[in-house]
Parts: sequence; C-alpha cells; structure tokens
Amino acid sequence: MAQIMYGLALRHGWGIPIDPPLAITYLSRAASNSAAVESVALSSGMKKGGAAKGELVLAIYELANSFRHGWGVDKDPVAARSYYETAANLGDTDAMNEVARCYEEGFGGKKDRFSAAKYYRLAEQNGNKTLGNSWIWKEKYNGK
Repeated sequence: MAQIMYGLALRHGWGIPIDPPLAITYLSRAASNSAAVESVALSSGMKKGGAAKGELVLAIYELANSFRHGWGVDKDPVAARSYYETAANLGDTDAMNEVARCYEEGFGGKKDRFSAAKYYRLAEQNGNKTLGNSWIWKEKYNGK
C-alpha cells in the first residue's frame, strides 16, 4: 500500500514535489508486487486470493486514471479502458462505473451500450449506484 500512496503523492504533490513519471513507476511496482503476492496466495490454495488483492485492484485503477488523464504517461484511451475493465473484473466498483462510462461514450474503443449497462448494473448491485442510470435496467440491455 505504501507504493500506491507514494505514487499518488508524487502524482498530486501531496507533501512532496509533483513527479508524474515517477508516480507511474511506483504505481506499476505496486501492481506488480501485489500481483506476485496474489499469485502465491492463489497457488497455495486460496480460492479468492489474499490480502494484496485490494492493493492490486487499487494500483490498476490508479494506472487507468493515469492513462485516461495523461498523468505521467501519454494519454492512452485504449489502455485506460483496459485497465479500468481489469480492475472492474477484480471487483472495484469505481472501476465498474468508469469502464461503463468508457463503453457508453466510446472512450478507448467502440461505443457499446450493452457492455455499459452490464458494468453500471454490476456497480449498482455492489453498492455504487450512479444517479440517472435507470436506462440500464431496460429489457433491451439484458445480456446479448
């Protein structure tokens, strides 16, 4: 978690000089280290991973934000959407809403209202409702 927090501090200048490229380095290390810990947990028989899963998901989500906004890297909508989707599939409800927005607006790929509805529904079912999204429950947006 320290690498994530230090990366965010570098990105936003929280008590230290802003250094977005170095922030990417720390966020990437955090994701890599957390993934390694999760791999060990899963290979030892844990069905849902270990304590590092939350750190992994947060690091991936923050890397997505970096690619979306060009913080420390060139803006890359395709990478941002991919990272958001990965974090969403690992259970992050903020990432679920972000990838849904990407699909809805065509950010990082084709517009896909079915996928947008899927992720907005998933976020809502996990306690992260977005106001004004009643359209996601229309029957025409049920699974393909």
